[in-house]
Amino acid sequence: MTNIAQYAFTSKNKVTVLSDGSKLSSSNFDNKCKFKIFRFDQIKFLRKRIKSSFAHNFLKENNIDLIFFDSWKSLESLGIDTDAKKICLVHGNEILNLRKKDRILNSFNKADLIIFNSNYTKNKTIKNFNSTKKIEYKIIYPAFIKNISKNNINKKKYDLCTVARLEYRKGHHLVFEAMSILRNKHNIILKYAILGDGPELSRLKDLVIRNSLHGQVEFINQYHPIGKIFKNSSVHIMPTLTTPESVEGFGISNIEAASYGLPCIVSNSGGTPESLGDNGIIVKENNIRELVSAIINIFKNYKTYSKKSYIFSSNFESKKKIKEYLNTI
Repeated sequence: MTNIAQYAFTSKNKVTVLSDGSKLSSSNFDNKCKFKIFRFDQIKFLRKRIKSSFAHNFLKENNIDLIFFDSWKSLESLGIDTDAKKICLVHGNEILNLRKKDRILNSFNKADLIIFNSNYTKNKTIKNFNSTKKIEYKIIYPAFIKNISKNNINKKKYDLCTVARLEYRKGHHLVFEAMSILRNKHNIILKYAILGDGPELSRLKDLVIRNSLHGQVEFINQYHPIGKIFKNSSVHIMPTLTTPESVEGFGISNIEAASYGLPCIVSNSGGTPESLGDNGIIVKENNIRELVSAIINIFKNYKTYSKKSYIFSSNFESKKKIKEYLNTI
């Protein structure tokens, strides 16, 4: 949503954003933006009502062409007829909640267009939500690349890196297992950088100790510049898993890593494979043997994969992507 707003504005559109308050300090970010951002910091019960009321008044008083909704919940709050075209984004996890099937369908039926972040998300939605109304949809991979950053492939601090929220489904623990096998059976010692924060942090630190990976794994604060991690790493690895409550709808960080020339190793879970071209290796979900083999093979053919990463990431150049979003209707 941030990218859509920013690049829509630089494409000379008038942009207004309605957003919940941020857990982080957002004033500096908001002040740098030249378009209007209205944030709502009230408790959840009041916030939804206040934001909805504000949106209704705003739509009455302004001539709006296009509205992007970040999820079905935002669209659900829209209780006003408007000539503006309504586009709802679908990311993946929200469509697993079948207990809210009727609410989600009612929201989708308000939209003029649904944008899915992958073919996987689209197919899963169609399977889980049988709508009586024909829903128009489009698939747009949600990655915006500002610059392709040519990198020195020889001098890297880390062999592997993962830039992602620290959740079980991201598969960090599987990388630990693979690293242990590589060290114990192949005498290959790798350095692994993990950037992010989340509920798995303490468990992952404990697993580092259990797997005797002291000195091989470094946890990096989520506020550290992502670009610096990619510049100092050789391969981005994210062997995602599917759980009953959670699935990876796409995998934006794989595209971002590719723009720095990093090949990627991913699993076949959810929409993750769609964030890879021929610039990396896809392994079976939760398959340590394949993961170990992929790490060995990707370094054997590193220069070839790295060149292909630059080519693949060029498909996500920001000016191209914003046209996809703004020209959907």
